[in-house]
Amino acid sequence: MRVVRHADQEAAARPDGRTVLSLLDLPVEVPVDRVGILFVEHPAEFTESRHYHRHLYEVFYFLDEADYWVDGAEVRLRAGDLLLLEPGNAHGALPVPHPVRLIVFHVPKRAGDKVDVP
Repeated sequence: MRVVRHADQEAAARPDGRTVLSLLDLPVEVPVDRVGILFVEHPAEFTESRHYHRHLYEVFYFLDEADYWVDGAEVRLRAGDLLLLEPGNAHGALPVPHPVRLIVFHVPKRAGDKVDVP
């Protein structure tokens, strides 16, 4: 698991006037034939069942503040933060008093990769 705090990153200025903030450069050691990108909305007070993935990396980009449980620790995430979950990282959303929007990337996307944690 890795948390990349938006506020801790330094944007690079491009000659054309854009700024680019690199949030993640991720080498993956599994074959990638599909990538999934999801827009997810959790309702207020949502609790997700704890689980992990056998092969896929999950990259969450948070549009709202959220709390997550990852490998036994509670992690507070702010809008703009990125959470990288590697294969085997047990995780699940914890309840917060407001809806949470996030963009989720699955690399590689694989059906049946999710394993529930009791």
